[in-house]
Amino acid sequence: MPFRKAWLYVLALLAFTFVAFWPGYFSKLPVKKLAHHYHAASAVLWMILAIVQSWTAHHNRLALHRMTGLAIFLLFPFFLVAGMWVIHVEATTVAGDLTSVEGKQLAQFGFFDPLANIAFALLFWAGLKYRHKVQLHARYMLATLLFVISPIGFRLLAMLIPFLRPDENFSYAMAGGNLIALAIALYLYRQAPKHGRPFLIAAGFIAAQEITFETLARMGRRRPTRRAQSRSAGLTLRRLVRLSIIS
Repeated sequence: MPFRKAWLYVLALLAFTFVAFWPGYFSKLPVKKLAHHYHAASAVLWMILAIVQSWTAHHNRLALHRMTGLAIFLLFPFFLVAGMWVIHVEATTVAGDLTSVEGKQLAQFGFFDPLANIAFALLFWAGLKYRHKVQLHARYMLATLLFVISPIGFRLLAMLIPFLRPDENFSYAMAGGNLIALAIALYLYRQAPKHGRPFLIAAGFIAAQEITFETLARMGRRRPTRRAQSRSAGLTLRRLVRLSIIS
């Protein structure tokens, strides 16, 4: 059985989640939108399920492993729907004001979040497809967690490095988070290339996220006209919804 200590690493990732999101989310729960609460809950529950699944598989609790595994059929659609809801909320914010700091930052996620949704769905489907092949099944399921590393990583980097805190340096922090996620994905692939396809797929999506994020960031530096802004916001909403529905 691969990754005997995976549950410990995911437990650490869960702890880092609360640290990274404390300033911007957990300390401000009453003022956050419902979509963000559902999105956060789905991500935390997915990590908890991964911890339980890894622990039971490596402690000969296979019956419990199979029973708790049924929860994925509830958590998977919950995670996707919550993610699509957040995308819609972000697109609505962008449509309201594309020229504000918040609007420009959210516009940079135009492909980032939908790509994460698509990758998550693809890896989940492959994990079920290869559920009888332990090496691949474990890797596909663990690879779904790689897409929470970048959001955690760039927030921690901004907390630790003063240069990354200003809004104008947001892209540098984001690049750092993506680089951390990409490095981990490639490291896991190199551990066993024969079975490493899941991590290579995840690495490809993470690279695509960074490339599109920086492309949109450069586009966002140009101040749009009012007519172009309205048209761009409408396209953003349709693009986000369509890309997410694919997953």
